[in-house]
This record gives sequence, C-alpha cells and structure tokens, in this order.
Amino acid sequence: MTQVLSKNMIKRNWNKRFSTPDQSCGFTTIELLIVISIIALLVSLSASAVQSAREAARRTECFDHQRQLGLGLQTHLTQTRHFPSNGGDDVKSQIKSRSGTMTRIGTFDFNNSKQYWWGVGRPGATATDQPGSWAYSILPALEQGDAYQQIAVETAGPMFRCPSRSRDEPLVPSQDDHGRYSAGGRAWAKTDYAGNALVLQSRPKALLGSGVLDGLSQTIALGEKAFDPYVQTASSWYYDEPIFSGGSRGTVRGGVLIEVDGVGVSYEDNWGSSHPGGAVFSRLDGSTLFITSEVDWSVLMAGLTPAGNEIQSLSFSP
Repeated sequence: MTQVLSKNMIKRNWNKRFSTPDQSCGFTTIELLIVISIIALLVSLSASAVQSAREAARRTECFDHQRQLGLGLQTHLTQTRHFPSNGGDDVKSQIKSRSGTMTRIGTFDFNNSKQYWWGVGRPGATATDQPGSWAYSILPALEQGDAYQQIAVETAGPMFRCPSRSRDEPLVPSQDDHGRYSAGGRAWAKTDYAGNALVLQSRPKALLGSGVLDGLSQTIALGEKAFDPYVQTASSWYYDEPIFSGGSRGTVRGGVLIEVDGVGVSYEDNWGSSHPGGAVFSRLDGSTLFITSEVDWSVLMAGLTPAGNEIQSLSFSP
C-alpha cells in the first residue's frame, strides 16, 4: 500500500513539474490567420500551375491543328501545283437553303452600305475556278471527303477551332449592328484559323508553288485570327464568315497586328488569339511557330510576303 501511494505521489509531482494546466492547447487568432494565409497561398499557386498546364496543353493542340491544316495545303500543292485560292463568288455559286430553294450567301455591310456575295464550295473545281475557300479545298486531305462532296456546311470538325478560344457553337446568322447575312437559314461552321491573303488569294488567282520565292519554310501560310467576342458572336458573320464561304474575310487575313482576344480589339484583317503573349502560325512547309504580339510589323509583313522581301499592303472588306 505504501509503495502504491509513493508511486502516485511521484506521478503527481511529475505532472506538477512538467505540465502547464493554465496554458491552452488551441491556436491563437494570429496563428489561425497565418495558417489560413498559407493554405490560401498554396491553393493559389496550385490553381495557377494547373491553369498554366491546361493552357500549355491547349496551345499544343492548337499547334497540331495548324500543322494538320498546313499539311492539307501541302497535299493540295502536290496534287495541283497550286496552293488553293480563297475562292470567290461567280454569280452561279449557290447552295440549297433550309427551305430547299437554291440561294446565294453574302454579307450586307452596314458600315459602308455594300453587299458582298461569297462563293460556295464546288466539288472537283480547279484551283483557279474554285468558288469555295481554301479551307473547303483541303477538306479531302483532312479525311473529310464527305463534307467536301456534300458541301455539309454545318460540320467541318474541330480541326478549324482553337481549344483556347471559348466561343459558342455557330447559330443561324441574324442581323446585328454590323451587317445583314444571307445564309439560307443554315448554321455554318466557322474557323479560328485564317489564311495568309498574299498566298491564298481570291479567285481566279491561285499561287503556284514556284511563286513562293522566299521559300516555303520562310513564308506564313495560316494563323489565328483576331477576335472580338462582342462582334464575332455565334449568330454573326462580320469578319467571321464561315469555312465554306469563298472570297470572304472570315477565312483570310493580311494585317500586321497580333491582338489578344477581347472587346474593342482591332479585329479587321489582323491576327490574334486567347493564348497569352501572341498567336500560333504555320508556314507553307507545314512547320508551326508562335509569334509574340510584340513582333515588329515589318518582320511580320516580310513573313507574309511570298515573293521576295518587298513589303506589300492589302485593304480588305469584311
């Protein structure tokens, strides 16, 4: 009994010596705020890293899209000795509307009170006689022969869309502040990638491979086009005419600015993207590159010009 009491007394003395009964075991307010701040910082860093990784993946996919489109241009050149033209209206160019009647497609531009008629892709037409755009002409090389033969304007696959640019699926175009659109009541597929207007020229011009004096590896073929989400909406064609429209400015560009997608950007004829810092381009040899928005305009113009380094300028309508 005495031995048990001695042990209990020793234990109590030990607890009195080394325990602090008046000290709280919880966090103080300052400590709690510090922990919360650290957690918030780690979450922020993690979210930023995830977002950067996702954008890197999307940009890689965008590179692949343009590489495939560039190879389509190469295939067309090999088969015809010409690069495809951007097409153009030939008066007879019509398509079956939703109601079953044949109709022309076009844009009436409210800003200059002009009517523009666009060509519609024609299966089997030669490069110099093709009313459809370059994008229509290379569909067989992209394993979209059915869309080419049937002129399936509502579908052309995701190859023509940049995954970083979030935009709604196209709707039947309707009149807006910029124009009135004739589309036969159909929702036409669109493209985020525009051709170099100095290479993919308007019908009846079609550039021979021998006309690229600077070399295929030194000349831009395609690039991402500038985009204002308040103007180029799902139901508008303004500077965003669809893939199959020949001669339009929805499928080619020739400007020397690279804009970041946003409201109020200079979208007419210029290049741009949702990628931070620049846009993805491809060359005529099928290779791809990323050009920063700070590029000197004369350097970009030289890359767009196929015949020597002389600087050319273009004026466009929508």
